Amino acid sequence: MESSELAQVMVTVKAYPQLSKKSGEVVCVAGVRLDRREPEWIRLYPVAYRDLDEYQQFKKYDVIDVEIRRGKDTRPESFVPAQGSISVVRSIDTGSDQKWAERRHLIGNLVGETTMCRLVRQNEKSGRKAAPSLGLIKPDVLDVEVEKNHGFDADRRLLAALAAEATLFTDAKQELEPSPFIVKYHYKCQEPGCKGHAQSYIDWEVGEAGRKWSRSYPEAEIPGRIRDKFLTQLCGADRDTHFFVGNTHQWLTTFLVLGVFWPKMDLEDSLF
Repeated sequence: MESSELAQVMVTVKAYPQLSKKSGEVVCVAGVRLDRREPEWIRLYPVAYRDLDEYQQFKKYDVIDVEIRRGKDTRPESFVPAQGSISVVRSIDTGSDQKWAERRHLIGNLVGETTMCRLVRQNEKSGRKAAPSLGLIKPDVLDVEVEKNHGFDADRRLLAALAAEATLFTDAKQELEPSPFIVKYHYKCQEPGCKGHAQSYIDWEVGEAGRKWSRSYPEAEIPGRIRDKFLTQLCGADRDTHFFVGNTHQWLTTFLVLGVFWPKMDLEDSLF
């Protein structure tokens, strides 16, 4: 049994739930570890988020205390959290000027520290050895692609039904629905000569937005609403937009957009 330790984490990423034969319905969470000398990336998986007690159900940019240990995932930022140990310490708000000053401070030098091209290159060279698997990169956003998602196949429907059932330790919950739309960002990073990247956006919020709007608006309107929210607003000219990115366990050179960091542009700084 791997030894465990206590970590303090500012949550920056909460992905849409996945279905696992081994773990049921789980969420991948990432954030910045604050109990080190310098801020460090950390990935917490698996988190059975909807089975957490209400007082444990953290939001993005909440600071949590959690007991962690190493698992089979060899990526250097990856840890297995002890579900029952999660405790919400406080929430870091955007600030009255919407510039996210405290969030920026806690992320520290990790903001724009790397590029997407560099992360891919590091993982190409590493083989299965440790290479950075998380980052916060500055994109030049070109477009947002929105496609209708297919429903769960028979195996996934069965997993969703089983995961929703009550157990000795958890109450029954509403059965997980697939995210209705697949959203993909097209962008160039800050690497000279970047040829561009096209990556799926898997934040829980985009799945929830698609589900909510599917109940409220005609299907033909929803792609436009998604584009307005996740392109026009989050990547607008008045925003200093960065992407939280991370790779997959199976394919280390395949990266996804995990979340968007979109504080208002500091116009005073941008003038000089």
